[in-house]
Amino acid sequence: MSPPGLRLLILSLALGAAACSNDAGLGGNGSPCSTSSQCSSGVCTTGACVGGAAADGGPSGGTDGAVAIHDDAGPTRTLVRVVVDPGTATLVSTDGARATQTFTAMVEYSDGTTQVATPRWTSSTLVAGDIGNGTGIFTANGFSGGVVRIRATVLQGATEIFGEATLTVRLERTVITAGTDPTAPTRFIGTAMIDPTRAADIAYPIDGAVMPQNVYPADIQWRNGAAGDIFRVRLSKPSVQVTAFVAYDGSNHWLADEPAWRRFAQTDPDVAATIEVTRWDAATQQLVDGRTISLKFARAALSGTIYYWDIAAGRIVRIDDGTATRNQFMPNPQEGCVGCHSVSASGRYMAGRFGGGENYGGVLDLTKDLTGAPPPTEYPANAGSIHWWFSSWAPDETPGRARMVVTTDENASRQLQLVDPFAGTYVTPAAGTLPSNATHPAWAPDNSAIAYVGDLDAWGGGNTQGSVYTVPVTAADSFGAPVRVNDGSAVPNPMPAGTADSYPTWTPDAQRIVFAHGSSSRSENGAAALYIVGRDGTGLKRLDNASGGPAADNTFQPRMSPFDQGGYFWVSYLSRRDYGNATAGTAGTNRQQIWISAIKKNPAPGEDASEIGYWLPGQNPASMNISAFWAPKACRPDGESCMVASECCGGDCRPDANGNPVCAPGPGALCKEIGEACTSAADCCDGVTCSAVGICGDF
Repeated sequence: MSPPGLRLLILSLALGAAACSNDAGLGGNGSPCSTSSQCSSGVCTTGACVGGAAADGGPSGGTDGAVAIHDDAGPTRTLVRVVVDPGTATLVSTDGARATQTFTAMVEYSDGTTQVATPRWTSSTLVAGDIGNGTGIFTANGFSGGVVRIRATVLQGATEIFGEATLTVRLERTVITAGTDPTAPTRFIGTAMIDPTRAADIAYPIDGAVMPQNVYPADIQWRNGAAGDIFRVRLSKPSVQVTAFVAYDGSNHWLADEPAWRRFAQTDPDVAATIEVTRWDAATQQLVDGRTISLKFARAALSGTIYYWDIAAGRIVRIDDGTATRNQFMPNPQEGCVGCHSVSASGRYMAGRFGGGENYGGVLDLTKDLTGAPPPTEYPANAGSIHWWFSSWAPDETPGRARMVVTTDENASRQLQLVDPFAGTYVTPAAGTLPSNATHPAWAPDNSAIAYVGDLDAWGGGNTQGSVYTVPVTAADSFGAPVRVNDGSAVPNPMPAGTADSYPTWTPDAQRIVFAHGSSSRSENGAAALYIVGRDGTGLKRLDNASGGPAADNTFQPRMSPFDQGGYFWVSYLSRRDYGNATAGTAGTNRQQIWISAIKKNPAPGEDASEIGYWLPGQNPASMNISAFWAPKACRPDGESCMVASECCGGDCRPDANGNPVCAPGPGALCKEIGEACTSAADCCDGVTCSAVGICGDF
């Protein structure tokens, strides 16, 4: 390809030699075109006409006509190529500004002549902005960055010929927090020294963590600091950089502001991100370099609600996705509390027992107002109602067919029983029996089996022995013979040592089971880590990353989410590990909190399928929290507010006319552009494939 300067010189010479005007048939230089040529777009052309039918620009570009060439009197010349200028460019959007970049195109013909084109302009993705109305002007939306391919298309007969350019849209944002000297950036000029004893050592996020794109902004926490210090927190990817200046206030943390975090999470989704904290030491007037950590945002949005027990509040609370607000949606439950709750597969219903110990249970519709005293239940729940302890829902929630499996008499027989959750009655199996000396039931999402823990030596809240079993579901209310999937007394080289399996939970495809194993199921003072095993008992593997490392022994109560996104399943669990530092987090308290890890759908044989986890935002760090259940939310329709494209049914989240990010239609009903969600190659434009993670690939 010719250098831009040379291309422009060739273009100007060509236009100078053949310039014309349609004015009274005279050429623009005072000479008419020859009889074998005509004036078109200010150029005398021979044996061809330029212009013609308009081409539909499609949803990712303008609708101006593409250049068309067809036979005319005299020799025919052909279009050789289309050249876009500039061929590469970088566009910087600062603090959300809608910056622009102008592109031009020219066509080169087989006879060596060139001509300015009026092509159809399109862009490979709408995520970072749009090139519209046939102008060649790309406008960044200021919401997401990344690499965009710009295409100029012209027609030669029925054939489209195009040229391309590469545009990198880079986002930059600077934040000076309240109480920080506005001149703080001037202190960070020069090279920082290395001194680990004084460095602002990052305590959270954990190096190597994997998060979904819609996770609430992380509270970035570090150690070391003194009065007068200023910290520069920098979040970086190739196409985005967020820089915050934070004055020391004793807490050593910065809760990333939401606009900055969203840009950081959504831009370059397949590239590792880095976070670094540099300290300006007021006592020595020196810059001290800090450790850089990395993390990854999966192309996933865990949309919905987590319901968990906040022990300090004495209530089940909920946190909606993308927020950090604890909502006490049921302030006045019967008997003062709802214990050992479970949530149905759709997220609509919650079951639990009222009061302490094994007590009478009830079912609540989470779409109703539950602020009453007491809240309404689906059947009259009182001291004479059926009793249970732990419970799990069958996938079918249709009244009349819906079932739960519960444990009863946890202090003696520990019997699994069927329950009709809308009638409030036990159901006798139509065939087969449910086992005794069993606890922690978990109904498979495909309705094929129920997992549970057997071989117990105590109730499920403190067993020190146990093995994972499944009992097949052979038909409605019918069961086969139990099968032991993992022998808790024979785990090879267990870490920590122990013989207690607990809390099995199914992956969404019902092919694997995650469970805790260790000395006890008791999360407050036992020792355990997470393991995974195939439903047939093969492939047992300790999940070191999710458990906090190969020697960690403080991780309990795994519970799979219903989400299958970004090439991962996602699991919540309890852990007494440190969250952050001692001032803004839980460091040194041994206080259990809820964490979340990604689980690879297709790990290599023998590979640890888990990723390093992240702390569930919105919890009360001063409380001990347990028993997290996920209530999913459907994808968001066009026009509904969003934070990342993964949340949207159309696979696109971008600013509306007012600059507020909303779910937007994809590139039309027929196809999806590069970077947008898909289910098969047929969804994608221009023959692009649908990748393994459900995103239309590259050109």
